Amino acid sequence: MDCTRTDLKVALLALYVALAPGISSCAEVNDLWLLISSYEDIGITVHDLAFFLATHGFNANPERGYVTVTFSDGEKSYLTPNGAAPRLADLWAEPPTPTGPVRVIVPEAIQRGVTFGRTENSRFIRDVTRRVIFPVTPLGMCYDGSKKLEDTYESFNYRVRYMYDPSEWDWQGHLWVLVEDDSRPDRWIAVDSYYGVMIDDEYYSAPYSFEGFENLDSINPKWRLR
Repeated sequence: MDCTRTDLKVALLALYVALAPGISSCAEVNDLWLLISSYEDIGITVHDLAFFLATHGFNANPERGYVTVTFSDGEKSYLTPNGAAPRLADLWAEPPTPTGPVRVIVPEAIQRGVTFGRTENSRFIRDVTRRVIFPVTPLGMCYDGSKKLEDTYESFNYRVRYMYDPSEWDWQGHLWVLVEDDSRPDRWIAVDSYYGVMIDDEYYSAPYSFEGFENLDSINPKWRLR
C-alpha cells in the first residue's frame, strides 16, 4: 500500500499527541528534580516546602508528612523534607508511609533540665567568636544555623552540644549550641546562630540538651511534619 507524505505527517502527529502527556510529565519531573537539587534548608517544613514549590509554578499541596505535586497531565509525585541530607527533599513515586526500622535512642543521649557551667576563658571565647561570621542564618532559622555552627566548630575539634527550648518561637522552639572550652572540660560558651556568643544565664540551661542534630527528631518530630 502506497503512503503519501501527507499520510505520514498525519501518522506522526497522531503519535506525538499520544505520547505528549508522558513527555510533558517527564519534563516537569525533571524540572522539579533540578529545583529541589539547587537548594538546601535543613529546617524546611512540609508547609514551607509546598509554598516554595508553589512559588516556582508547581501545583503543590501539603499533606501529613509530605507534599503532593500534581503535574499538568494528572500524574503525581511526592516529596518529603530530608533535613541535613542533600537537596531540599526526597522525591517519591508513591505516597511515603512511616514504615521501616524504628530508630532507637541511646540512653542519656538526650538530657533534660541540665544546667551547664559557663567558661570565663577569654582566649577561648575570642577564638569561638572569630571562627564564625554572625548572623549565620536569618532570624527564625535556628535549626539550619545551629547545624552549621556544629559543623564549623567540630571542624576545629571543639565538642558541641545542642540546647533546645520547645516553648519559644511558637511550634518551632529555639535551638542553639554550647561549645566546650578545650582547656577547661565541662565549661562551655553558648552560641546563638543569629546573635553570636551569649553569656546570659538562660542560655546555659534548657529543657533538652543533646549531642548530634539527629536527636532533634525525637524531641520535636513536628518540625518535619508541618
